[in-house]
Amino acid sequence: MQASVTRFVILAAPRTGSNLLCTLLNSHPEILCHHEVFNPRGVFTARDYCGRELDVDSLHDRDENWSDFLDRVWQSGAERSCVGFKWTRGQNTDVLNSVVADPGVRKIVLRRKNRIKTFVSERIAQQTDQWEVYSRQDLVMPRPSIRVDVADLFEHIERNKQFYDKLLMSLDWGNQFVVEIDYERLFETTVQENLFKFLGVDPPERPPVAESVKQNPKDLRDSIANFTELAEQLSTVGMTSELFDQGN
Repeated sequence: MQASVTRFVILAAPRTGSNLLCTLLNSHPEILCHHEVFNPRGVFTARDYCGRELDVDSLHDRDENWSDFLDRVWQSGAERSCVGFKWTRGQNTDVLNSVVADPGVRKIVLRRKNRIKTFVSERIAQQTDQWEVYSRQDLVMPRPSIRVDVADLFEHIERNKQFYDKLLMSLDWGNQFVVEIDYERLFETTVQENLFKFLGVDPPERPPVAESVKQNPKDLRDSIANFTELAEQLSTVGMTSELFDQGN
């Protein structure tokens, strides 16, 4: 690994826009941003990655020798000055602990403000088995409409809250490069410029491009089968603004 290479990791809960962020960053000519290279189901690299450094004999071997594999991730950038990947809640905790403790790894903590859309998106992905889509022709249609159980929703919200609370407490804010970003603001020019600055690269001459396809409708009425019932249940807990939100 070249001494000048900037290493970074995206830390996120599932369905918070991390695929979109990966492709935005990877569209920069100086950045190689892999996806979930420690996913239990496979090694998911950057879409334009053509190297062989991350080939594995088996996922078991990758997980047993995760430190060696992580070193190979950092070395996979060829001539690019910035190399990173995303780690998602529930994946290899040894990897998480390693990058969190390493002051040389810059941390991007990605959240999604709308907790209901996060939950619904995850349930739909589980039902369709589609977690990454890069062409509308590949999108499962028609999009499912799911029934939301309030207890399941609250449990999911609490699980993500505990994940982020524990993560943020474990970071050494005084001696590390850490930035928090909301999914809902990823397309704001100032947010993108600040993120490139955080990674030590100049903003690209052309606007960054997000290759991932938005999978679900913006209006949750189209995704939640019991929308009216859920609206009544959430009216007393201050979450109706998230339920009726038609943003990203």
